[in-house]
Amino acid sequence: MRVKKNILIFSIKFLFSFLIIAFILIYKTSIKDVFAVLKQVDLFWLLLSFSLHSLGLLISAIRWQILIQAQGDSVPLIFLAKSYLVGTFFNNFLPTRFGGDVVRIWDGSRYSQSILKSSAIVLVERLTGIIVLLGFAFTSSLFRLDMTGKVPVIWVALIISFLGLTSIAVFFMPYTTRILNIIPDKGILTKVKQKILEFRGIVFKYKKKKQQLLKAFFWAFLLQVNVILHYFLIGKALHLNISLLDYFIFIPIVLLILIIPITINGLGLREGSYIEIFKFYGISANVAFSFSLIDVVFGIILGIVGGIIYVTRK
Repeated sequence: MRVKKNILIFSIKFLFSFLIIAFILIYKTSIKDVFAVLKQVDLFWLLLSFSLHSLGLLISAIRWQILIQAQGDSVPLIFLAKSYLVGTFFNNFLPTRFGGDVVRIWDGSRYSQSILKSSAIVLVERLTGIIVLLGFAFTSSLFRLDMTGKVPVIWVALIISFLGLTSIAVFFMPYTTRILNIIPDKGILTKVKQKILEFRGIVFKYKKKKQQLLKAFFWAFLLQVNVILHYFLIGKALHLNISLLDYFIFIPIVLLILIIPITINGLGLREGSYIEIFKFYGISANVAFSFSLIDVVFGIILGIVGGIIYVTRK
């Protein structure tokens, strides 16, 4: 029954992604126009952009390793980098860009011997990145209020992200423990309550590991700068006249939108967001879709590498 439900959910999200892409290709642009844009791509900037994935992979693995060590475990850096690539492979088929985290949680548990502990580590790791992204978006928006005022999708994404972070903060507040303790110890409720309290306890250990947490935020900062530079170089490859500062506004916004689990790996949401944002600069839907397509192709290439690692590793 559960398998059928998962297949149904996947099918609905796949259909939703397909319908959005179909709508864009029919009413906003066309495959012919997109290929016309791609023929004019500057390969130097494109290859330079793709090369930043290697740096991002190393930074991500270092951040993950720091948070793992803070919990008393030790995992080889190369193993973590490979796990990230395997996660990228699964991201191509799962809802949101965080779908591959399930794989990384499983990989981490091979060393920690605890799914719960590995889940808490990956959650904290992801939160460091999201907080940095929000910081970039909010700070950069102060310098371009004209842009944020004319692109509603920016405020929608910021509000959704703020509500999400607020929900997580509430979950970890002290009074939440008292609320959980009110739940009666009966059957499955007892196990659920124990797991939640144990999960919170693992995350709270980072309060005593402030130095490691600060290091994780430092590497998260470098990672997000690297990510934004990566997209800036894609823009250069497409001859876009957009300042680097503006990328610090809209790239975090798009990445935050892709967290919404209503499509497969953000397919459709990504393209629609770029089309709406690029309108502000007078850039056509053809170019916006091409920008997104390059991003998707890069992800597929990395996913193929991750897939090879997955089927060949022991």
